[in-house]
Amino acid sequence: MEFRVGQIIAKCPGCGGMQFKIPENEHSGPRMSYVCAGCGKASEYSKLVLQIGREALRQRKTRLSGERADRVLREQT
Repeated sequence: MEFRVGQIIAKCPGCGGMQFKIPENEHSGPRMSYVCAGCGKASEYSKLVLQIGREALRQRKTRLSGERADRVLREQT
């Protein structure tokens, strides 16, 4: 299973893998852990979602800084 919002996919903090499995003994909730299908490292659901949010914010800041730079260059010419 993947954790995805748009084009942003959560990655395993151990190996960078993007596929996760649900351990048999886990219970549903924000602290539920998922196991990386590649390396077996456990990651909490809330941390995977936080990772996606941080990446979305980073991409937004990058996009906005590029748009601002383009606007300034247009205004100067």
